[in-house]
Amino acid sequence: MYDNNNFRVYYSGEYALKIYKRTILRLFFAIEIVIFVGVYLFGGNGLQYLTRLKSENSTLYFEILSLKKDISNLEKQIEDWQSNDFYKEKYARERLQMAKKGEVIYFLDAKNKESS
Repeated sequence: MYDNNNFRVYYSGEYALKIYKRTILRLFFAIEIVIFVGVYLFGGNGLQYLTRLKSENSTLYFEILSLKKDISNLEKQIEDWQSNDFYKEKYARERLQMAKKGEVIYFLDAKNKESS
């Protein structure tokens, strides 16, 4: 059934060397894949770095939106100050504690409010 000569040729040193080379190449290929995945995930510009940058980007985006809202509110206040004397008078009364002639100003003590 088996030819002794074919068996020797099939399992000769030549075939063993071929199997050895193939095994070494597969091993190097596997090591190369592991190194590639490691660099891709954890390298200088790897996946972790990119996800961190993406989260920083979204944080900065929401901060920019908040600041734009603040800017629009301040622009509205400037426009109101320039166009309406009511806001100037309101600011003078509340913050500068000014009054018109003949008006009486009453100061309420915050401590008395809390105890009541």
